[in-house]
Order: sequence, then structure tokens, then C-alpha cells
Amino acid sequence: MKAIIPFKKKNAKSRLSPLLSQSERVMFAERMLEDVIRALKDSVVDKYEVLTEGSLNEAINGAIRRIQEPTLVIMPDLPLIQPRHINEIVSADADVVIAPGKGGGTNALFLQEPHRFRVDFRLASFLNHLGIARDAGMSVYIYDSFFVSTDMDEPEDLVELLIHGKGTAAMYLREIGVTLEFDQGRAHVKKK
Repeated sequence: MKAIIPFKKKNAKSRLSPLLSQSERVMFAERMLEDVIRALKDSVVDKYEVLTEGSLNEAINGAIRRIQEPTLVIMPDLPLIQPRHINEIVSADADVVIAPGKGGGTNALFLQEPHRFRVDFRLASFLNHLGIARDAGMSVYIYDSFFVSTDMDEPEDLVELLIHGKGTAAMYLREIGVTLEFDQGRAHVKKK
């Protein structure tokens, strides 16, 4: 069983620019990737490949066309994911398992027969992937998990990482002075 992780350093996490500098965003992206790889290594997935070339759809579709074994496509900005989440996703009884992200995105896809599928991460990719699977006559299971749905795109997403995170991405944020502050019962992030 294989995992593929699309990863780009260029313009990494640009929506975090109100809080993090460009170099901090690159380091943060690398730390999140480390957390995802650590979770994969401690799961039932026995090999992984990091895709660094091409656009998101091109890179993934190029990879899954040549893969003949069950494959997990997982985003690199899921620092809260744990091995148990990965094991649950890949053991679900369906041709396609979709782990949705916030706002209609897709954070993970497990494909029993990857060469029969094509990804489309434009716009509301969760709906795109649901439609692609159904059009191909593939069974679908939706994996619902707070930790897997929590990707790190906006400054407010970092709240969850600082509260729940135990990996290198959370440690990195603390090292560079990103902390929680509380206002009217809500947590927000600030940088010292």
C-alpha cells in the first residue's frame, strides 16, 4: 500500500502571510510534512512518495495513472493526523474513501484502484471527487474526522494546532512566538 503527498515549497501557505514571513511559512510547511510522514511511517502504509513537480492535479493524476496498488493521496498540511486515522481510512470498505476538508476541500483520498480514478482539486474538490467516483461506478465512504479535516490554510486554523498538536509543526509555531490569546471565550493566535 502506497501514499502520495503533493508538496510545494514555492509560495508555501501564502494565506498565512498576515502572521508568518515567507521563510517561516516554508519552514512551517516542511514541519507539517514531517508530521504527516511520521504518521504514515507509524501506520499500515508501507511506502510513500512526495510529489514536488507540476500542478496539484497534474502531479497526482500522473502518479495514480501508473500505480497498480491501493493508494492514499494525502495533503501535506494535516499536522494533526495520527496513524490511527490513516489506518481507519485505508481499511474502510469502499472503492474510494474521501476525507473532506473545511470549505468543501479534500484532505485525503484512498483509492483501491487508483488508475481508474482522476483527481480534481479545483474549487469544491470534495464534490468533484464524489462525482468522479459515482460517475465511474465506484463505491464511496466519507471519512469524517475533526483532526483530518483540519488543514492549516488560514491564521485561525493555527488555533487548533496549538491546542491539539504535539508534533514538529506545533513545536515550530511555539518556537517562533506564535501563541494563543483568548477574547470573549474564543481562542485566537498572535505572534510575539
